[in-house]
Amino acid sequence: MKIAVIGASGWLGGTIAREAVGRGHEVTAIGRDATRLSQVEGARAVVADLDDPGSIVDAVRGSDVVVSSVTDRSTPDRSRIPATARQLLGLAPRAGVHRVAFVGGGGSLQIEPGLRAVDAPGFPEQHKAEALAQAEALEVLRGSDGGVDWTLHEPATAPPGAGREDVGLPGPRRRPAGRQRRRGEPHHRRRLRGRVRRRARGGPLLPPAVHRRLLTSGGGPGDGKPLDPALEV
Repeated sequence: MKIAVIGASGWLGGTIAREAVGRGHEVTAIGRDATRLSQVEGARAVVADLDDPGSIVDAVRGSDVVVSSVTDRSTPDRSRIPATARQLLGLAPRAGVHRVAFVGGGGSLQIEPGLRAVDAPGFPEQHKAEALAQAEALEVLRGSDGGVDWTLHEPATAPPGAGREDVGLPGPRRRPAGRQRRRGEPHHRRRLRGRVRRRARGGPLLPPAVHRRLLTSGGGPGDGKPLDPALEV
């Protein structure tokens, strides 16, 4: 499977790209930092910039799926996040790619009907701008015309101070002896990799019912499945 990862010079995108390479996929690692891209061994490193749309089109051309792990630390309102979603909806079809997976935060998810995590009392102020930008990106995707089959994957979230049991999440999971979880790797990132792998085994990247949807994972009813309709944003 041919996978293009935009943002592969960062921690998040680099992890996804390395895992895809390790699974035997043909990976194009895309980013602005040539030195950091060269550290993704086994991938084809391509220096490209969203500020140069043509470079992105050329970089992802011929891919089966594009994974976007772009964040924003350059603007106070993190406006590059929704702008990237809007931009890729237009650029991917120009390159002949119609499947794009976005990685987001958990602020858009509702922790109870009608209450998004980002709007809950006590939500960390330092993360609010990025969470709101991710929520705006979701609205951009939902308002798209259908030319791109998108998925936004966000980690399960909880109200500030809540334990796993407070939001229906299971307790600590036991791993088989000898199997180690990658230190510091979020659960939702491993879920996204699994969905990309599924496509390579001959099946759809995602079941038909969850295309063009917000997904979450982390245990409980939302573990790798669409959100319950009553809790969807």
